[in-house]
Amino acid sequence: MSSTAPTLSLVIPTYNRASLIGATLDSALAQHLPFLEIIVVDDGSTDDTARVLAQYAGRIRVIRLANGGVQKARNTGVEAAGGDYVVLMDSDDLFEPAYTQTIAAWLARHPDYDAVYTNFTTFDERGAHADKFSLAPAGFFDGAQQSDGFWVGIPDLYLRTLSYQPLFPSGSVIRKTLYQRIGGYDVRFNGVGAEDWEFTLRLIGQARLALCATPLVRVRKHATNDSGDNIRTVSGCVHILEFALDEHPYAAPYREAILREIDVRRLDVFDGAFARGAFDTAGDMLARMRRRPQDRKFRLKAFITALPGLLRKPLWQLTQRG
Repeated sequence: MSSTAPTLSLVIPTYNRASLIGATLDSALAQHLPFLEIIVVDDGSTDDTARVLAQYAGRIRVIRLANGGVQKARNTGVEAAGGDYVVLMDSDDLFEPAYTQTIAAWLARHPDYDAVYTNFTTFDERGAHADKFSLAPAGFFDGAQQSDGFWVGIPDLYLRTLSYQPLFPSGSVIRKTLYQRIGGYDVRFNGVGAEDWEFTLRLIGQARLALCATPLVRVRKHATNDSGDNIRTVSGCVHILEFALDEHPYAAPYREAILREIDVRRLDVFDGAFARGAFDTAGDMLARMRRRPQDRKFRLKAFITALPGLLRKPLWQLTQRG
């Protein structure tokens, strides 16, 4: 390892994850190269999180806040961090043992890079699934260069992540000074599905960024994270894209692509909400669509959504048969 290897501070925000955060901490403490420090920001947990964290006394630093959302918790942890770079990790996900060694060694050789996102696998009660980068659509990495196992110089990464988003907060590495300069995570997105995407888009527009091709993180899928509620997640994506159009100057070249993606996601939310009988959500998405499909199936669903409740329910039930 080079003597100029950067220091990595780990920040883990948590809220009521007493049953899961121990495994996350164990994976962080099992690194071949230790983190400079491990900071856990407890965002007002009401379960046994404090008791679990007490078992790691002397090995982690705990900051306790009144419940204010994951964005505030991340930002608080980063502010307290002493490393050159901050590593973010959700309190239900896991590191591979070579994570810090791989990331620190690469950044030591490439000190002009501001941020790294890593490939990851997902897992649930059924086992592990394919890594995220292998699922990218054809052409996602076209024009990029490989540098010691990392993708760099991906053209139009902002545009490419509109339709496929493989950059997750768990395992992300950001130069602390840059994180603070661009404002950290926006607390206005507290409670919004896919809340981290706004920061990711903002970072892409302002950072020299690399993607680690090796899966160094395992992301847990379960009913209490965003992956368990697709309507909430996709609705959040719509909100973030609308915000980006108004607030991200680097979004301007991609305006038409963003508008098209908003329409695609509004249709996804409409279809999902209609299938659940969530007609308020379906109606809201329907009213905001710029372009509507013209096929008979969509027109029938739009017609039913617009009906008064007493008429709507029996017709909707007919569409759900078979």
